[in-house]
Amino acid sequence: MKTFYYYKALRRTILMFLDIFNDIQVSRYDTDGAITDTFKVPLKFSPKMKAWYWINERKDDEMLPIMSVQLTSVEFAADRMGNKLRRIVTSRTPSVGTLEKFLNPVPYNLGFQVGIWALHMVDVDQILEQILPYFTPHITMRIKISELDATLDVKVIFNSCSPDVSGEYTDEERRVLLWNMDFMVHGYLFQPISDVKLIKEIITKYYTDETTWEGNRFTETLFTSGASGAESIATLHTGTGYDTDGTILYNYERWGD
Repeated sequence: MKTFYYYKALRRTILMFLDIFNDIQVSRYDTDGAITDTFKVPLKFSPKMKAWYWINERKDDEMLPIMSVQLTSVEFAADRMGNKLRRIVTSRTPSVGTLEKFLNPVPYNLGFQVGIWALHMVDVDQILEQILPYFTPHITMRIKISELDATLDVKVIFNSCSPDVSGEYTDEERRVLLWNMDFMVHGYLFQPISDVKLIKEIITKYYTDETTWEGNRFTETLFTSGASGAESIATLHTGTGYDTDGTILYNYERWGD
């Protein structure tokens, strides 16, 4: 953790989660059931107590209904962890002999609580009907990490929905309906990009007997790097000469000696 980096993975996950609830609308009806007005429900990223403070201080009926979202937990998801040593290539530069790679993303479960604040149950009904049918019990949202040139499909799981019923109200307080929805997001965080050198020279031939070694002390082989299609990185490679251990292995594999 000596190198500063910031890929905004957590922030982008929160923003994409908020975007799910960004277009919720509520309508008003007259006595005949005809729609008289439709407006967008405000969405705030804040703790529940702060949302309650806004409502209690303003005492403004036009402010309701509103929705609040807060991040409640961040937990490591061991069951979704892949190969910790697997590296993903982000860029290739054969001319300078380097690759840029980052390790597999680290899975974390992000807990969110969405609060619905309203004066009338019909408003709560309308909001819930615009959210719950899409979760069966999950949806997928796409997150773009431009710094890594990576795109992730992240699962958003609906866990539960329940009313937060308060006790008795004082004369100064108003009756406000509050419903809580709990969600779990299967998010990912990243370790920093590292530079890796390309292989420019390899040993391509071993000699398993003295006769072959004496007649072919050197060998020339075309080596194609996997870093860039069929582009040749280096062409001349030198053998190491007669290898006693290689002879033993060769005889064992061929003759069983």
